[in-house]
Amino acid sequence: MGDGRGTVPGVVEALLVGGPHQAVADVVRARLRLVPEGARALAAAEASPEDPRARDRLSLAVEHLLASDQAFAGYLATTALGRPADPPTVHLRTDPGTVQLRTGPAGTPPKGPSTVQLRTGPPTTPPKGPSTVQLRVDPVEAARAQALAARRGATPIVLALVLVLLAALVAIGIHLGSRPLLRPGGPGLAHAAPLSDPALVRGVLPDAGAMPGGWQVRRAPQSGTGTDGDVPCLLPDSCEQQLAYATVSFSAADIQTVEFEVVTFASAEAAARAFDTTLDRTAGEDSGAVALPRIGDQSAVRTRGASSAVALVRVGGVVLLVHDDGPGAAVTAPWLTVFARLLAERARQAQDGRTPDAAANTPSTP
Repeated sequence: MGDGRGTVPGVVEALLVGGPHQAVADVVRARLRLVPEGARALAAAEASPEDPRARDRLSLAVEHLLASDQAFAGYLATTALGRPADPPTVHLRTDPGTVQLRTGPAGTPPKGPSTVQLRTGPPTTPPKGPSTVQLRVDPVEAARAQALAARRGATPIVLALVLVLLAALVAIGIHLGSRPLLRPGGPGLAHAAPLSDPALVRGVLPDAGAMPGGWQVRRAPQSGTGTDGDVPCLLPDSCEQQLAYATVSFSAADIQTVEFEVVTFASAEAAARAFDTTLDRTAGEDSGAVALPRIGDQSAVRTRGASSAVALVRVGGVVLLVHDDGPGAAVTAPWLTVFARLLAERARQAQDGRTPDAAANTPSTP
């Protein structure tokens, strides 16, 4: 697909009109809204979908998004919205029954998209499950099959249609086991793209509204690229794989603090290596004092005495650290778990192309 420009008209149509690709269009819409220019172009086009200038601006915004984020363009290419427009359809059904050929009005050649249905048993009610294979062929091929049907019996019809369908398979390289359309936030939605923009990474951090009552910002959010600033390189042999970071800290009753760190990487593999390296370098022990449940793709905990605990979590291409310090911090496992899950969910939302809005649902005081 290259840089994805060939898909722009279809993406714009799905954004403004809807249709069968709405799930993927929602992912694109969420990504556009993360960029000011994209958000403005999308809002203007949605307000005036028939305005050609608004559509042109939206097209440019989508084109810029795909050209500047090759990973997201690659993801889009794996969806139905990223594929070329489909030609006419041939339906091959496998219900028990008759052989039936339909290519348009009786006695007339097909003028547009034509349908050929091959049935192989007695007429029954339509199948309840997915029992239809859809193949795309040119109307000329459908007309040729219709002509064969007019001259020959049932068995030659079956043979002719099979040959037509096989030719269609070879011509378009169809995969009968194609994957389903992905929906935003669904269980099968792969992370759309690495998070390299510090502003997006900062959005993963919880704000005061996402925290339980009683917790206040102690140190304002900080963010940056690579290994500049507050976060060192977590991959000493591949620092270029580390893309961006963001940190923030909160306190409760001035005696307990929690610090959140988000570090993003160019791939899930790089993040996994960074997780292992960071775990090895984190002071403390896995004493069992904190029974951290499985969170994200990887998770672990380190404790230092009774007053400090660190939770490490990996979600896709993001490594998360939650530092909990204060009296009894190493034995307040519920709070460490709550904070680790909160940060992991927000990281998942960001990588799925959504604006992170997860909040902690816990008692108002620690």
